[in-house]
Amino acid sequence: MTFGEVIHYVTQPTGWPEPVRGIASLLSPSHCSDGPSNDLEHLSSGLSSTFSGPLVSNEAPSAGSYTAKDFQVLIQSTAAGLSTLAELPQYGSERSTVPLWSQLLYALSNTLSPDVMIIEDASFIMPRAQNVASQPLDLIDGCATLLAAHAIFSVPRTHSDTSRTSSQNKEDEDESMRSADSDSIDGSVESLNLPFQAHMLSGRGRRLLAVLPVLLVADSHNIVPLICSALYQRHVWGIRQPVVGLCCSSTGTIAKAIFGWLDSDRSEEGCIAIHLALAADIGLDASMGVFDFTDTRSAISLAQFVLGLRTHFEDIKGAISIEGVDSLTPLRWRSDLPDLETQSEELDERVASWTHQVNVHTRSSEASCLFSPHTLPPLCNGALVSYETMSSPLLGTIVEDKQVHGANIRVPQEANAMDVQGRLGVATIILEEIIKEDKFIDFIAFDAFSDTGLNDNATISNWLFERNAFTVGRIPVNSDGLAKKTGINAMVKIYDEMTAFTWSDNIKAILLDAKVDSFVSDIRSDLCDMNDGPSSQSSANDVLSWEDVEFIASKVSILLHIVNRARQYALLFYFFQPVPDQRDVLLERQLNFARDLAVDDSSFTQRAIEMAHAYETFCNEQFRCVRLTTETSDSWEQAVAARSQAFRFSEDIQRNSLKRNFAQVIAYHSSLDPATGKCDAILVIPCTGVAATMFQHVSSIDKKAKLLKSFMLVQSPKLEKPDASSGKTPRQVETPVGHYEKTKSELQNPFLHHPDGNQAVPTRETILPEDPSCDEHNQQDLLLPVLLAEYKKKDEPAISTAIKTYLVSAVTFLSEFGLTDKPVFGLVVNGTLGAVTMAWKSNNKIYIMERNVRYYDIRDPLQALQFVSILPRFARYGLSLRRALEKQLAVIDVGELQSQPWSKLYQRQEDEGLMAARRTEAQQKITDEAMQ
Repeated sequence: MTFGEVIHYVTQPTGWPEPVRGIASLLSPSHCSDGPSNDLEHLSSGLSSTFSGPLVSNEAPSAGSYTAKDFQVLIQSTAAGLSTLAELPQYGSERSTVPLWSQLLYALSNTLSPDVMIIEDASFIMPRAQNVASQPLDLIDGCATLLAAHAIFSVPRTHSDTSRTSSQNKEDEDESMRSADSDSIDGSVESLNLPFQAHMLSGRGRRLLAVLPVLLVADSHNIVPLICSALYQRHVWGIRQPVVGLCCSSTGTIAKAIFGWLDSDRSEEGCIAIHLALAADIGLDASMGVFDFTDTRSAISLAQFVLGLRTHFEDIKGAISIEGVDSLTPLRWRSDLPDLETQSEELDERVASWTHQVNVHTRSSEASCLFSPHTLPPLCNGALVSYETMSSPLLGTIVEDKQVHGANIRVPQEANAMDVQGRLGVATIILEEIIKEDKFIDFIAFDAFSDTGLNDNATISNWLFERNAFTVGRIPVNSDGLAKKTGINAMVKIYDEMTAFTWSDNIKAILLDAKVDSFVSDIRSDLCDMNDGPSSQSSANDVLSWEDVEFIASKVSILLHIVNRARQYALLFYFFQPVPDQRDVLLERQLNFARDLAVDDSSFTQRAIEMAHAYETFCNEQFRCVRLTTETSDSWEQAVAARSQAFRFSEDIQRNSLKRNFAQVIAYHSSLDPATGKCDAILVIPCTGVAATMFQHVSSIDKKAKLLKSFMLVQSPKLEKPDASSGKTPRQVETPVGHYEKTKSELQNPFLHHPDGNQAVPTRETILPEDPSCDEHNQQDLLLPVLLAEYKKKDEPAISTAIKTYLVSAVTFLSEFGLTDKPVFGLVVNGTLGAVTMAWKSNNKIYIMERNVRYYDIRDPLQALQFVSILPRFARYGLSLRRALEKQLAVIDVGELQSQPWSKLYQRQEDEGLMAARRTEAQQKITDEAMQ
């Protein structure tokens, strides 16, 4: 599928086509925009990646005089970080390089204009294909990695608006794209009176702004349609300047400049030809627009090229005219708008299909040619889903027959006719249909369910309770018995030691002496000038070690750049280093979930009552330990809500225990549970050789792969199969929503109360190991989880259940090796806020500490500093966890671990085996009867 583009391959720096020759001249090594003429020569001399001498001034230059030297530390750190990343094992999947190189592009783009809007992971409208019939109806959105754009607002912004950071501007753009009936949008504000063709970013409802990208960054799947859409949008606006794009691989280090322009006239068919110009040779040559982020000289050239786009930005900004849009003949270029003139005969069919099948196809590989656009990779948080999927809650509906008492699900009539208990009894009737028809719940759908407590529905409360898991607050208890039984007091102490921080003059002196880029020197000054006094949480344990302060100071320039960008995950890459110069941060990895213990327990009904009473007692004790003051009112309210929830759990369980088919209902919704889920980020400590030892006696490759997949917490993407319901459209069932939702919002919001009083800031080169066979071995390394992160995506609710499933599964996995009372940490990110949670297993119960926890707003430099001070501690804790594992391995039979069925995937395999055995037995019975 193509978009009618004409490709111009350039072989020498003087060979750029005339329409883009001016903008391409910025690639020239002699070019240095708006700065001293010898800066680039000075920076580029020699192959050394080290710059000469520290900055002589802490004052940031004016916006129009930035050169690459003002970003020297960031350029060095990006090159070093990517080089280090290339040396790490991949564990079955190429590591994403986007968090590292995108930080550099973000910082450079921030200099293009005082009011530049930088949008990351932006969903854009695909252009129509040259052959419309070849374009799938549901392929309408693409994903841009980064856009540096100018925005036109329906209401003129004040000076204070334009002086805000780009990340805040991005929040404005997200807010403006929301539906018109949103409570957050003032109905008195007029929308922009522009045709759809004047917008290229995805949106819905009233449009309060229009975004015109100036610098476009995307991977090889998206860059061509992205440039085409931008060119068409500019034509609608009457803008004739060429488009500048950078093609950057999400797993590589090469950036390639691409320039685009349109013919001045339309063809007889009414089309406008698109032209793209780029270097013919992919060899590294900055003068031809091919850059390598790991090569300092090349990265300097890239920096100077981006910085040189300031004039280009101002030219486009000056050419924007809403009146010009109204005076032009409409150009129907968007793929999401039906062509009423040419497709009127099949309009009804196309509209119906378009309405109900709007989703984005994804691919995980970038193996295709740069100029053969395909369906898009799963990088865009704002991907559209089908109409049915948008309805919540979502649950596959089985044969409608007799309804389970008090539930909104139905169990087949045959199952109700049988006087059976547990999973084995209902497996033949229910599980066979679920497995055969792939009716398992998709994890995304499960995460969207309303949590209505311990009733018959598939809810997060049921999921946790049936795995002996409970949410608690960061509140020590006075009862010695409860403290010993649950481990709560010891875990609160560990949490406090991990997250403690005290500002000191020593830290201030070291940070002021550290080398930083002049671009962020003002932020450092603000950090040091505004924090002269000690923190109110000061104690002997709060003081950072000298080594940690020196480590953070060596990267403080990176920290301040990330503060300016407000991206939590970038901090993980730079500050979690269990071994010097090594990172073990994995992004978007599939995790095995813990199996449902209730369906295997014939005595669960009685045990459930005891567990519910014990949890009620615990929540009552935590409530009594919170003294109500003005400062603790939020924490007290959460404790009240937790006590109320625990009481309702006890009521629910006692009612359920009276039902004859209680075991059937549990088996039913347990059978639908997802077996895996994708974790946004996970910090791990690798343990080499453990997996190889576990499976050394397994000769079959297929059996070894199956065991590996069902036992390891972190799945290898090469072995991963999508969950059974992936690609299926879940069917919806109404779920009652009542008072419980209000309680849930209090209990499951880690940002409701900060124990220290902190407040949120007001508003195609591929990295491969040198020896591929080595990575094949590393795929079977055992990865110990230290921290698991969940990032709120666009259009997702602020409170998500995913982090709890990750933590429960992680501590369950550790317990298989005898590692109990060892916490695993969680990071819940909502915009710029990041809350640190924790979970552990003690006496066969799992506790998730998610209330009264510390959170950090990384727009505040001090809070960002507090957050990164935790990461070296996590790294050291991970190494201690590995030492504990090594001790356990010395006393347990590693070979026996492979038979431990801890995961839901293993439980599902058991169900499938049970089905096969039942079918064989039934077939044999039929055969025996026929022979009689």
